[in-house]
Amino acid sequence: MEILKCEGVKKVYGSGGSQVEALKGIDLSVKKGEFVAITGASGSGKSTLMHILGSVDLPTEGKVMIDGTDIARLNQTQAAIFRRRKVGLIYQFYNLIPTLTVEKNILMPLALDKKKPNREFFNKIVASLGIEDKLSALPGQLSGGQQQRAAIARSLIYRPALILADEPTGNLDQNNSKEIMDMLKLSNRNLDQTILLITHDEKAALEAERVITVEDGRIISDERRK
Repeated sequence: MEILKCEGVKKVYGSGGSQVEALKGIDLSVKKGEFVAITGASGSGKSTLMHILGSVDLPTEGKVMIDGTDIARLNQTQAAIFRRRKVGLIYQFYNLIPTLTVEKNILMPLALDKKKPNREFFNKIVASLGIEDKLSALPGQLSGGQQQRAAIARSLIYRPALILADEPTGNLDQNNSKEIMDMLKLSNRNLDQTILLITHDEKAALEAERVITVEDGRIISDERRK
Protein backbone atom coordinates (compact mmCIF):
# COMPACT_ATOMS: atom_id res chain seq x y z
CA MET A 1 0.00 0.00 0.00
CA GLU A 2 1.37 3.39 -1.06
CA ILE A 3 1.36 5.85 1.86
CA LEU A 4 3.26 8.73 0.19
CA LYS A 5 3.45 9.85 -3.42
CA CYS A 6 5.10 12.98 -4.83
CA GLU A 7 4.62 13.88 -8.47
CA GLY A 8 6.60 16.67 -10.12
CA VAL A 9 7.09 18.57 -6.87
CA LYS A 10 8.82 21.91 -7.38
CA LYS A 11 9.55 24.70 -4.93
CA VAL A 12 10.61 28.17 -6.00
CA TYR A 13 11.54 30.98 -3.60
CA GLY A 14 11.66 34.63 -4.60
CA SER A 15 11.05 36.07 -8.03
CA GLY A 16 12.89 37.62 -10.96
CA GLY A 17 16.64 37.71 -10.63
CA SER A 18 16.55 36.56 -7.00
CA GLN A 19 14.53 33.44 -7.78
CA VAL A 20 15.83 30.19 -6.26
CA GLU A 21 14.55 26.79 -7.38
CA ALA A 22 14.95 24.61 -4.26
CA LEU A 23 13.17 21.56 -5.69
CA LYS A 24 13.21 20.77 -9.39
CA GLY A 25 10.61 18.09 -9.96
CA ILE A 26 10.63 15.45 -7.22
CA ASP A 27 8.93 12.11 -7.95
CA LEU A 28 8.79 9.82 -4.94
CA SER A 29 6.76 6.84 -3.76
CA VAL A 30 6.90 5.25 -0.29
CA LYS A 31 4.93 2.19 0.79
CA LYS A 32 3.40 1.63 4.21
CA GLY A 33 5.94 0.21 6.67
CA GLU A 34 9.06 1.36 4.82
CA PHE A 35 12.01 2.94 6.62
CA VAL A 36 13.50 5.47 4.18
CA ALA A 37 16.42 7.86 4.67
CA ILE A 38 16.62 11.06 2.63
CA THR A 39 20.13 12.42 2.62
CA GLY A 40 22.12 15.15 0.96
CA ALA A 41 24.48 18.03 1.66
CA SER A 42 23.35 21.33 3.12
CA GLY A 43 21.41 23.24 0.47
CA SER A 44 20.53 20.10 -1.49
CA GLY A 45 16.79 20.57 -1.00
CA LYS A 46 16.14 17.79 1.52
CA SER A 47 14.95 20.17 4.26
CA THR A 48 12.62 21.93 1.81
CA LEU A 49 11.20 18.55 0.85
CA MET A 50 10.69 17.67 4.51
CA HIS A 51 8.81 20.92 5.17
CA ILE A 52 6.51 20.18 2.24
CA LEU A 53 5.93 16.57 3.32
CA GLY A 54 5.17 17.83 6.82
CA SER A 55 2.61 20.29 5.35
CA VAL A 56 4.57 23.17 6.91
CA ASP A 57 5.21 24.58 3.43
CA LEU A 58 3.44 24.26 0.08
CA PRO A 59 4.98 23.20 -3.23
CA THR A 60 5.03 25.75 -6.02
CA GLU A 61 4.02 23.00 -8.40
CA GLY A 62 3.18 19.31 -8.21
CA LYS A 63 1.15 16.88 -6.11
CA VAL A 64 1.90 15.46 -2.64
CA MET A 65 -0.38 12.62 -1.54
CA ILE A 66 -0.16 11.28 2.04
CA ASP A 67 -2.56 8.50 2.98
CA GLY A 68 -4.84 9.50 0.12
CA THR A 69 -4.91 13.26 0.86
CA ASP A 70 -3.37 15.84 -1.47
CA ILE A 71 -1.78 18.04 1.20
CA ALA A 72 -0.90 20.75 -1.33
CA ARG A 73 -4.63 21.57 -1.50
CA LEU A 74 -5.09 22.10 2.26
CA ASN A 75 -5.46 25.56 3.75
CA GLN A 76 -3.41 26.55 6.80
CA THR A 77 -5.94 25.32 9.37
CA GLN A 78 -6.57 22.06 7.53
CA ALA A 79 -2.81 21.51 7.18
CA ALA A 80 -2.26 21.98 10.92
CA ILE A 81 -4.96 19.42 11.75
CA PHE A 82 -3.67 16.97 9.13
CA ARG A 83 -0.11 17.34 10.44
CA ARG A 84 -1.20 16.65 14.02
CA ARG A 85 -3.24 13.58 13.12
CA LYS A 86 -1.40 12.03 10.19
CA VAL A 87 2.26 13.12 10.32
CA GLY A 88 4.44 12.51 13.36
CA LEU A 89 7.31 15.00 13.48
CA ILE A 90 10.59 14.36 15.33
CA TYR A 91 13.02 17.26 15.48
CA GLN A 92 16.69 17.61 16.36
CA PHE A 93 15.85 19.81 19.38
CA TYR A 94 12.91 17.71 20.69
CA ASN A 95 10.38 20.63 20.91
CA LEU A 96 8.96 19.39 24.20
CA ILE A 97 6.98 21.85 26.33
CA PRO A 98 9.24 22.47 29.36
CA THR A 99 6.41 23.14 31.86
CA LEU A 100 4.53 19.91 31.10
CA THR A 101 5.38 16.43 32.33
CA VAL A 102 6.69 13.84 29.91
CA GLU A 103 3.30 12.10 29.92
CA LYS A 104 1.42 15.31 29.07
CA ASN A 105 3.93 16.10 26.32
CA ILE A 106 3.40 12.67 24.78
CA LEU A 107 -0.38 12.99 24.94
CA MET A 108 -0.48 16.59 23.66
CA PRO A 109 -1.58 15.73 20.07
CA LEU A 110 -4.59 13.85 21.46
CA ALA A 111 -5.34 16.56 24.04
CA LEU A 112 -5.53 19.18 21.28
CA ASP A 113 -8.34 17.13 19.72
CA LYS A 114 -9.90 16.40 23.14
CA LYS A 115 -9.40 12.67 22.60
CA LYS A 116 -8.74 10.11 25.29
CA PRO A 117 -5.64 7.97 24.81
CA ASN A 118 -5.70 4.25 24.29
CA ARG A 119 -3.87 3.36 27.50
CA GLU A 120 -2.78 -0.04 26.23
CA PHE A 121 -1.12 1.55 23.20
CA PHE A 122 0.35 4.36 25.32
CA ASN A 123 1.87 1.82 27.74
CA LYS A 124 3.26 -0.18 24.84
CA ILE A 125 4.98 2.89 23.38
CA VAL A 126 6.56 4.16 26.59
CA ALA A 127 7.66 0.65 27.59
CA SER A 128 9.26 -0.01 24.20
CA LEU A 129 11.08 3.33 24.42
CA GLY A 130 12.19 2.70 28.00
CA ILE A 131 10.70 5.85 29.53
CA GLU A 132 7.86 4.40 31.61
CA ASP A 133 9.61 5.57 34.80
CA LYS A 134 10.01 9.16 33.48
CA LEU A 135 6.37 10.04 32.84
CA SER A 136 6.01 12.40 35.81
CA ALA A 137 9.32 14.18 35.14
CA LEU A 138 9.70 17.49 33.35
CA PRO A 139 11.75 17.56 30.12
CA GLY A 140 14.54 19.53 31.80
CA GLN A 141 15.07 16.65 34.22
CA LEU A 142 15.87 14.22 31.40
CA SER A 143 19.00 13.56 29.40
CA GLY A 144 19.07 14.48 25.71
CA GLY A 145 18.50 10.86 24.72
CA GLN A 146 15.52 10.55 27.08
CA GLN A 147 14.00 13.77 25.74
CA GLN A 148 14.31 12.46 22.20
CA ARG A 149 12.61 9.21 23.26
CA ALA A 150 9.74 11.27 24.68
CA ALA A 151 9.55 13.17 21.37
CA ILE A 152 9.40 9.86 19.48
CA ALA A 153 6.61 8.66 21.78
CA ARG A 154 4.67 11.89 21.12
CA SER A 155 5.07 11.39 17.36
CA LEU A 156 3.67 7.85 17.62
CA ILE A 157 0.69 8.47 19.93
CA TYR A 158 -1.77 9.31 17.13
CA ARG A 159 -0.65 6.29 15.09
CA PRO A 160 0.21 8.61 12.19
CA ALA A 161 0.41 7.58 8.56
CA LEU A 162 3.99 8.83 8.39
CA ILE A 163 6.83 9.74 10.76
CA LEU A 164 9.19 12.51 9.60
CA ALA A 165 12.42 12.50 11.62
CA ASP A 166 14.51 15.62 10.92
CA GLU A 167 18.12 15.06 12.01
CA PRO A 168 16.90 13.26 15.18
CA THR A 169 20.45 12.37 16.25
CA GLY A 170 22.03 15.72 15.36
CA ASN A 171 22.07 16.97 18.96
CA LEU A 172 23.16 13.71 20.59
CA ASP A 173 26.43 11.94 21.34
CA GLN A 174 27.38 8.67 19.65
CA ASN A 175 25.84 6.36 22.25
CA ASN A 176 22.53 8.21 22.40
CA SER A 177 22.48 8.50 18.60
CA LYS A 178 22.71 4.73 18.28
CA GLU A 179 19.94 4.26 20.86
CA ILE A 180 17.62 6.66 19.02
CA MET A 181 18.24 4.93 15.70
CA ASP A 182 17.50 1.61 17.40
CA MET A 183 14.24 3.11 18.74
CA LEU A 184 13.21 4.25 15.27
CA LYS A 185 13.94 0.81 13.84
CA LEU A 186 11.95 -0.76 16.67
CA SER A 187 8.98 1.53 15.92
CA ASN A 188 9.24 0.62 12.27
CA ARG A 189 9.41 -3.10 12.94
CA ASN A 190 7.06 -3.58 15.92
CA LEU A 191 4.44 -0.91 15.13
CA ASP A 192 4.66 -1.16 11.31
CA GLN A 193 5.39 2.56 11.32
CA THR A 194 6.40 4.26 8.06
CA ILE A 195 9.46 6.43 8.72
CA LEU A 196 11.24 9.06 6.64
CA LEU A 197 14.59 10.00 8.17
CA ILE A 198 16.04 13.29 6.91
CA THR A 199 19.75 13.43 7.66
CA HIS A 200 23.17 14.47 6.40
CA ASP A 201 24.71 11.74 8.61
CA GLU A 202 25.72 8.93 6.26
CA LYS A 203 26.05 6.43 9.11
CA ALA A 204 22.50 7.13 10.30
CA ALA A 205 21.17 6.95 6.74
CA LEU A 206 22.65 3.49 6.28
CA GLU A 207 20.43 2.20 9.10
CA ALA A 208 17.42 2.59 6.80
CA GLU A 209 16.27 -0.07 4.36
CA ARG A 210 16.20 2.47 1.53
CA VAL A 211 18.43 5.51 0.99
CA ILE A 212 17.41 8.41 -1.27
CA THR A 213 20.03 11.04 -2.10
CA VAL A 214 19.02 14.58 -3.02
CA GLU A 215 21.35 16.98 -4.81
CA ASP A 216 20.61 20.40 -6.26
CA GLY A 217 16.86 19.92 -5.81
CA ARG A 218 16.71 16.54 -7.55
CA ILE A 219 16.77 12.89 -6.50
CA ILE A 220 20.02 11.54 -7.90
CA SER A 221 19.86 8.03 -6.39
CA ASP A 222 17.33 5.72 -4.75
CA GLU A 223 18.99 2.63 -3.33
CA ARG A 224 17.26 -0.23 -1.58
CA ARG A 225 19.68 -1.74 0.94
CA LYS A 226 17.65 -4.47 2.63
